[in-house]
Amino acid sequence: MPHATLLSPAKPTTRHRRLQIALLVVTFLTAMDQTIVATALPAIVRDVGGRSAMGWVFAGYTLAMTIAMPVYGRLGDLRGRRSIFLLCLAGFVTSSVACGLATTMPQLVGLRAIQGLAGGGVLVLSQAVVADAVPARQRGQFMAPVGFVFAVASVIGPLVGGALTDTLGWRWVFWVNLPLGLIAVVLALRSVPRGRSVAAPSGRLDVPGALVYGIAVTALVALVGTVGLTRWLTPAGGGVAVVAVLASAVFVWRMLRHDDPLIPITVLRDRTIRVSSWLGFTVGAAVFALVGFLPTIVQTILEVPATASGALLLALILGMMASVFGTSALISRTGRYRRLPLVGCLVGAGAMLALSGLNAAWSLAHTAVWVGVLGVGTGCYMQLVTTMAQDAAPPELVGSATATVSLGRELGVTIGAASIGGALATRSDAGSLFLVLGGVLAVGALVSLLLPDHQFAAETSR
Repeated sequence: MPHATLLSPAKPTTRHRRLQIALLVVTFLTAMDQTIVATALPAIVRDVGGRSAMGWVFAGYTLAMTIAMPVYGRLGDLRGRRSIFLLCLAGFVTSSVACGLATTMPQLVGLRAIQGLAGGGVLVLSQAVVADAVPARQRGQFMAPVGFVFAVASVIGPLVGGALTDTLGWRWVFWVNLPLGLIAVVLALRSVPRGRSVAAPSGRLDVPGALVYGIAVTALVALVGTVGLTRWLTPAGGGVAVVAVLASAVFVWRMLRHDDPLIPITVLRDRTIRVSSWLGFTVGAAVFALVGFLPTIVQTILEVPATASGALLLALILGMMASVFGTSALISRTGRYRRLPLVGCLVGAGAMLALSGLNAAWSLAHTAVWVGVLGVGTGCYMQLVTTMAQDAAPPELVGSATATVSLGRELGVTIGAASIGGALATRSDAGSLFLVLGGVLAVGALVSLLLPDHQFAAETSR
């Protein structure tokens, strides 16, 4: 049975508005914290040392987030999302303050990992609580501003980090989360639904399965990130690959055999959720992973200043958000969504094909047009995949479905970024890179054809 929601969509309520504002603040914090440290790292190293480990200030946060997502998704299904969401939000704010008090690099890396563990819960559960409060047909419009804030925060993070470091000091890169986080906590206390209309499923969190999953993800991230694709055949790379394969195999075996696995097999058996997860992986690997490298590619080919190349990301965001708001309004009116991922992937693939011809004769404006088109294609389905999975999941498994799609996207970003970085490090042709990424989106278009012809419900049934 499609997932139904608690509140009628007829009129936005005060609680809806409070919830949306709370999610805007929460999304801004968690998204910006993935990139805000970039411009503060030199100052941090000068203050606390540990240059050799500074990369783990990023990796520790993102890895912990990736590991935490399915754990909190399952806990939310089993124990209720409100209390765990509030606990994670409080933990995120507290660990942010602690990061600003770090006096050594190992302390900072460890605290960033704790911050990532809390941030993973905030990210997954903030999307899941929306499923408890907003009907599927209206969810796109509700989440469109949240998606806009996520995109903007991810891009401006380094700028904010640099401004804070130059004026107040690097510690304020973390302490700025305190006032905003407290506002989010107060709003969340008053807006997040207190209960669920369905009984929680029986069972307990599969702790051994979670540990095996953590080992598998850590090995995979190390393989494609730290070790690098070009070093897989070295003894270190081979050892990490063996650990990744064995841990993944054990985790899959446990999911199939355990009575209460970390990711319920019911979730993975649903075709819509499987397709949504793959589309999440696609947009992560082909688009979000490209964001960090696109300015460098353009600087190299067009020989433009860094500021000008960075402005291309604004074109991506504008195209993305125009598409998100437009498609959300369409879904709200009709409830139909099946063709949107297909259109989005094809438009994105077409933009990548055009960008494969990027050369020194192109103008920055010409490049920005095709980057904007890529954003339009991405916006057709980047948020929709979560709503599709939530709608397809049984009400008691909405958290796990949300976490599964989020995990697919994060793995896509990780693997895509490592692959793109490796290709650029070996001076591979940028045109070939865009063609490969376009091929990934083309595969996404084919996979989207497997979506059932379904319509989001406009009314609540529970």
